[in-house]
Amino acid sequence: MHKNLSARPRSKGNTVWAMVLSWLSSLLLTLLALCLVLLTTLCSPSFMKAQVARSDFSEAAYSFLYDNFISYGAASGFSAEVMTSALSRDQILADMDESVAWLYAGDTAQDTRNGILNTTYDRMIADLNDRGIEVTSDIESAVVVVADACRQDYANYVTVPLASQLYTFIEKLNRTVPFAVCAMAVLCAVSLFLTIRLAGSSRFAVRCLTFAFTASAVLCSIGATALVPAMHLNNLNLNPASVKQLIITYVQNLFGRFGLFALVYGALAVILLALTFTAGSRTKRRQNT
Repeated sequence: MHKNLSARPRSKGNTVWAMVLSWLSSLLLTLLALCLVLLTTLCSPSFMKAQVARSDFSEAAYSFLYDNFISYGAASGFSAEVMTSALSRDQILADMDESVAWLYAGDTAQDTRNGILNTTYDRMIADLNDRGIEVTSDIESAVVVVADACRQDYANYVTVPLASQLYTFIEKLNRTVPFAVCAMAVLCAVSLFLTIRLAGSSRFAVRCLTFAFTASAVLCSIGATALVPAMHLNNLNLNPASVKQLIITYVQNLFGRFGLFALVYGALAVILLALTFTAGSRTKRRQNT
């Protein structure tokens, strides 16, 4: 008789509180996932660099810069080969990675990219010399203007957009998110511990924990799958197109991180559910014997 009583929750009040805490635990687990997502995405320069590579940013930037440089050459009498000789997809990607590193280091000033200006200027002057055209001071001034236009375009395409505003936001996150992760972890542990204590029986405690992890897995799944389509990012009217593609890829993979936590929480819920069935089958076998 004593064993049967101990297998049940201690009281109706404790049972209700255990259920309430299981609800609270699911919300806290979801908030913990949110804090960890922010810590590993917005607070991480490596994450942004990965999105630059995944979004084909360098390809899109190269395509637009290639067309712009050709148009500058056509207007000033230089061939496409001369004007685009300084362009490189790999260099664009490397310069964008450098811009991201500078952003997270707090250097939000736009790099002048004088290397592009100097290279383009040298190629244009060499082309004029090869064609036997005398480079007068007026012609040289015009070459400088065209080369500087190429430099400005290049600098705009390989710089993180809204860098100063973005750094202010990132700096605030870097100060608050690590503490939020620790606080959420402690609150989750306390909430789950109290749930187990108030449940009164191991079987009911496992049920409450199973619910908490299942509910948090569902919430994280919604974050991973439903929120991005609801934003309609493809409707954004942003120029250049490379920046738009970068933002779309960044946001998609940011929210996609919730899928990892959905899998973790879901796996824990399945394990707890399996333990419940195992314990139930063992109890039936004992009763039958």
